[in-house]
Amino acid sequence: MAQFLKVNAGPVADDGIETLIPISKIAGISSVTNATSVTTIVIKTDSTATSLYTIAVPGVTGAASQLTTSAMREKDATDALNAALTANPGGVVSTLNAVPAFYQTPAAQSGEQGKILITQPATWAQYTTCIYTP
Repeated sequence: MAQFLKVNAGPVADDGIETLIPISKIAGISSVTNATSVTTIVIKTDSTATSLYTIAVPGVTGAASQLTTSAMREKDATDALNAALTANPGGVVSTLNAVPAFYQTPAAQSGEQGKILITQPATWAQYTTCIYTP
């Protein structure tokens, strides 16, 4: 396991800051929720009883064109966080990867074999903020 979890976001959206969270201080994942078009990951630390990191990423709006649901976004965010926490054994930094904003859409299948055409490519939602609360 790496020593730090890197989130490509700071306390203000689009500030260009990368936040490093010490993995040894993570006490647990408090919640992963999708509401009001923002998916929020809350990580509790063992520094104090109230210290936590709140990471936000644009959420699911429910539009049919997104081909995703709130539950899928929450699972994707949880999977990305768990993958980052277990990646890079013995290393210094592990990066929290982006979550899918839109899943790719293949063309309607008509029994063809071979190459499957994609009508909409996958896109990724980048983290907007990572706020530390002592």
